[in-house]
Amino acid sequence: MDVTKQIQAFPFMSDIDAELSSSLIDLASVTSLKAGDVLAKQFEIGHSLYFLIEGEITISVPLREQSKSYNVGSINKALAPIGWSAFRHPSRYATTFTATKSTRLLAWPIIKLQKLLDDNLEFATKFLQFVYQESLPVLTNIQNQTHTFFSNESLAFEETRPFVNPSEQVHSLKDAMALLNYAPFCETFTQAEIHNLAKKASVLLAHQGDIVCQQDQIADGLYFLAKGKVIVNYQTDSGELITTRSISRSGTVLGWTSLDTNLKNRTSIISSRDSSIIFIKKQDLLDMFSENRKFSVKYQHRLIWLISTHLLAARMRYLSQIAKDEVLAVNNVIEQNAALLPVSSPLYKLSELLKSAITTDEAFGILYKCLHFGSVLERTISGMCLDILKDLQRENAFYRHLQTAYDNINKLPKETPALDARRLGTEQFEQAFEKVPYVIKGLENLPKKTGSLFIYNHLLGSSTNRLPNGFRFSMDAQFINAMIIDKEYGVSGQRVIRRSVESEFWRDDYYERFGNIFVDSWEKLTKDTPEYDNLINQAQQTLSQNFPLMISPEGNSFSTQQSPGAFLPHAFELAGSMGNEEPWIVPIAVANFDKRADHNIYTAIIKPAFKLSDRVDYRDKKAFAQFLLDYQEEYKGYVNEALALSREIRKYPIFSGKSGYRSNVLSLNHLDIEFESDVRELEFRHAYKEYKEQPVAFYGSSTIRLWDDLEDKFRDKSAINLGFGGATLEACVYYFERIILPHNPRSLVLYAGDNDIGNHKNCNKVIQLYIELLQKIDRHLPGIPVTLISIKCSPTRLEMSKVINETNQQIARLAKTRPNTQYLDLLSPLLDKQGELKENLFEGDKLHLNKKGYDIWTKNLLESSDFIFENQ
Repeated sequence: MDVTKQIQAFPFMSDIDAELSSSLIDLASVTSLKAGDVLAKQFEIGHSLYFLIEGEITISVPLREQSKSYNVGSINKALAPIGWSAFRHPSRYATTFTATKSTRLLAWPIIKLQKLLDDNLEFATKFLQFVYQESLPVLTNIQNQTHTFFSNESLAFEETRPFVNPSEQVHSLKDAMALLNYAPFCETFTQAEIHNLAKKASVLLAHQGDIVCQQDQIADGLYFLAKGKVIVNYQTDSGELITTRSISRSGTVLGWTSLDTNLKNRTSIISSRDSSIIFIKKQDLLDMFSENRKFSVKYQHRLIWLISTHLLAARMRYLSQIAKDEVLAVNNVIEQNAALLPVSSPLYKLSELLKSAITTDEAFGILYKCLHFGSVLERTISGMCLDILKDLQRENAFYRHLQTAYDNINKLPKETPALDARRLGTEQFEQAFEKVPYVIKGLENLPKKTGSLFIYNHLLGSSTNRLPNGFRFSMDAQFINAMIIDKEYGVSGQRVIRRSVESEFWRDDYYERFGNIFVDSWEKLTKDTPEYDNLINQAQQTLSQNFPLMISPEGNSFSTQQSPGAFLPHAFELAGSMGNEEPWIVPIAVANFDKRADHNIYTAIIKPAFKLSDRVDYRDKKAFAQFLLDYQEEYKGYVNEALALSREIRKYPIFSGKSGYRSNVLSLNHLDIEFESDVRELEFRHAYKEYKEQPVAFYGSSTIRLWDDLEDKFRDKSAINLGFGGATLEACVYYFERIILPHNPRSLVLYAGDNDIGNHKNCNKVIQLYIELLQKIDRHLPGIPVTLISIKCSPTRLEMSKVINETNQQIARLAKTRPNTQYLDLLSPLLDKQGELKENLFEGDKLHLNKKGYDIWTKNLLESSDFIFENQ
């Protein structure tokens, strides 16, 4: 076949000389395929770059673990490039390409084509621009097929706004060059080229909610994250908004432009905290391309690299959803990079560590360590894997809370009253269940009387919730107690529990701490026996004392699909036995507690309460037996209703906000997603730190974290810097036990509230959160000296000075109401005689203190040394 006509159809062939055109025609060949023929296999050495003439090619990813391939897209547009991942090092195909029908393709051998491009830079720029532009629809197609994560970072803030007239920060050329040298995108650029980029760069300050780039608007330049954090939103063709990535790694490209001046932004980039962003204008880039054709070609190559990394991440995310297995997708990411990833990289451990809930946290430790301290490739892979594993990360946080709940209850002194143990257990589980999506319907059906009988269908436990010692919580019962009973009545419920079998020696020890009622065997429990009488007497006493009582009528556990099992009579006989004090029976149908938390919504429906006497006379044996059969069937309908509700909320999350519902689906997990990377980095820094004496902990936001010489300035005082970037007061409350308690400090210095006010929280909200933080301190570290540092104003937040001053006054009053607590005014030393802020005490970002500012704070803290450092 004569390929001349086919080649001349490419837009990059216009205005090229005859010799180059002839060389391209001589190099080209045509490949013909029948339906089912494989063009190239994943990981094969890339020998040719293909362009579709006619037909269709499907794109698939084979998974060795499943001996199965998954379709992740198709190409049927004429002239579309295929196999362009092999156009970059290490020159391997990223996926398998198969013809679905009779197909013809134009092929150029990559090595010879590359030499032609190297020798003809102007043509190379056009050619690569075409490959880049035609690769974008492939990425769009796969992103349109993905679904939203429950872990939705966009919910971490309440409003967004256009990024108009942003503040520019003072920065040095040296700092800009250092950031660009660190950026993977600039990996192939020379120092001269990076120097030229840095000279054109400005540093912009984006606040929480600022839309740095807006999807479908004309791209206006090249954006790199210098510090802070952003999320990436993509709106699909169907209108669904997907958070595809969260980015906190310095040097990451956020938005970009190309030679096509009409190129539009593919996604929206939204700052989720105060962030510094390096920006190079489109026109400056175009001028650099005109002056340096070699740089223009390099830039186009890096755009293709950039799209390929985004495409890999999108495909793996889609794959994790259709295969319902994120670990398979992560393994494939690592396989695709195995040609470049050193065999000594800890990332190879992930596939084994992610197989068990017990070791999953170690896997995330490796990912975050590589994200912060790994090579360029390790950082890229880790970021990609963390995006894929968002929901599993939430499940891991849930599992960590289960471990903490178990350990904290077991650490209680034996003499701890049962009510106190229940209270602690309930608080622990309230925190745990906020990690996973749930929905509760029917709150209006709860009776006013606390001492009611709560019945539920008891579900099997998921193996993913089994603790390292084999213990497994009854998740449905814990949920009903913590998220329904306690939240409604302010008191923890008592349970009726089967005693352990021989292999469950740990179970009774745990549950006896709560003063629960035990039965040896539900199946063997019969009337007119001491054990039966003991159950009825204890249960009657619980209800008479106006405590909630929880009991499953089944006496066994089942899967959601098989639930409920046959109803035993005991729960209903208990209700009937109380005569004039007959309790309300509150039916609660639960679903999905037998499944993995990261793939489901825990669901509970509260049905209208009833008195047994209104349904049946339990003393009429025949009528009572029929009631049990009929009510089991009725209850099956309740469980099906719960299943239907979980499917509805998964499809339409907005419905979870209906009246009578309680749910976290619309506000799930933003603290873990927003701050986990920062907290992990903090933990890595202090993992092996030893102290001569208990330290003085400085805790709070980046104003503490960026105090680089804090530990040196107070070295003889055993100070430790436990600040983390972007921290809000809410985050300080949430991470308090994890960050502070391992160090067992003798004194605490707190600085927080700055970011809360920056995020438009009012004075009352800031003080409310301060009180929550102080309550945690009182619970875990009673009597410890606490220093509350005033919230500083900064040049960037001058318009918020009124709120800052009002809040500081309230913090000062709060300190006076507490023993062993002082308020330290460190804002006044930053003001001149006229009460104006001294801007020379701040960094170029006009937000954080510089060394002079910190030196002033050090001097003032030392003047209060007796209270902070010597008060024992």
